[in-house]
Amino acid sequence: MVWPAYPKRLQSALKALCCLAQSGNGMQSQQIAERIHVPTAETAKILQLLVWGGFATSRRGSKGGFHLAARADQITMGEVIDFFLSKHPPEPNEDSAVMRVFERTSAPCQRAFSRLTLADIITTRARPGHKRSAGKKIGGSK
Repeated sequence: MVWPAYPKRLQSALKALCCLAQSGNGMQSQQIAERIHVPTAETAKILQLLVWGGFATSRRGSKGGFHLAARADQITMGEVIDFFLSKHPPEPNEDSAVMRVFERTSAPCQRAFSRLTLADIITTRARPGHKRSAGKKIGGSK
């Protein structure tokens, strides 16, 4: 069982950034949408948020598309997560003993994400011996 830890839009944004990092070139929003299995209109919104957050750039024209705003080893998952969660912060729930335990036990994971870069992720996916189903795209199942 997988717990839905992050909002769907954040998950899609992380997948889109990994997609751009893997390509090394600019990509059109429709190409990214197909690779991450998200509708084109939603992908366009996510990409604009990534531009607004300073993680991607966009360029119009025949050589246009979306590009990473920095090298893949300079963009951390923690920065992206913080940006998206700042737009939709979780509701505080100091009265819940369960949430206090969850926050305390998830702290090491949050610290790890703060250091994990896009380059780390795409390198892990490309490493020999890393299990990956044939035909599986960025982000997993269809």
